[in-house]
Amino acid sequence: MNIPAQVFALIAAVMHLWMFTMESIRFARPEVHAMFEVRAADVDVVRPWAFHQGCYNAFLALQVLAGLIAADSGAIAVGRALVSAAGASMLAASVALIAFDPRRARIKGLLGQGAPALATLVALMA
Repeated sequence: MNIPAQVFALIAAVMHLWMFTMESIRFARPEVHAMFEVRAADVDVVRPWAFHQGCYNAFLALQVLAGLIAADSGAIAVGRALVSAAGASMLAASVALIAFDPRRARIKGLLGQGAPALATLVALMA
């Protein structure tokens, strides 16, 4: 696996781990749930959904990290497969978010999920 693909994949994984932290661990903090446009009165209802979404993001990040470890350990095909699958899922989630709410394209959709995942997939094809 080439170095640019590994770097972009690592960036995507770190961003998804950050999202996990915000959605699953720190969501109840006012500055965090406000970032997701959730009113304080709705936090208790939304928090289980946010936790669940955060877990998805963590699992995608862990899949990327497992792929990077596999590739660096010599199992290049396995590593590429794991990183490709996770990257495609990250990119698909970004497209879904943007399709549902175009206002999210700049912040959460494109930068948070889409750009690093797309860059990873393009670099893997090089």
